[in-house]
Amino acid sequence: MTIVLADADAHFRDRLKKRLEKITGVHVVGESSDSEETTAMILNRKPDIVILNSSLRDGLGIEVLRHIKRLMVPPTIIIIVTDDPSRDNKTACSLAGADFIFEKVTEDHKMINTVRLLYVPHGQIQALDFPIATLDE
Repeated sequence: MTIVLADADAHFRDRLKKRLEKITGVHVVGESSDSEETTAMILNRKPDIVILNSSLRDGLGIEVLRHIKRLMVPPTIIIIVTDDPSRDNKTACSLAGADFIFEKVTEDHKMINTVRLLYVPHGQIQALDFPIATLDE
């Protein structure tokens, strides 16, 4: 399973990459920090999952989310990490097409477990039997 990480914080990306690559079969195939680089990388590498900060360095993370959800066939799973835990931000991410939304600082363990649950051998993504991107958490 391939993953692209998109977050302005290089230290966060590095820590996250190390944790993700401990999961057998998971490979981080790219990292970026702004919307233009992120969009190009996703369209070029076609990852199974994108872990995307809702703001990025240039504040356009949600725009990247909308753009990728319109263009990617088959659809890429988009996991949003956010520094803004407000209901308005989570609603905006959900309406833009986020598959999962996690608070960056407090829910990183939930995000890692979600990736682990999505992975099945032979490069296929597993469907989950629980609600996606709940707003009340």
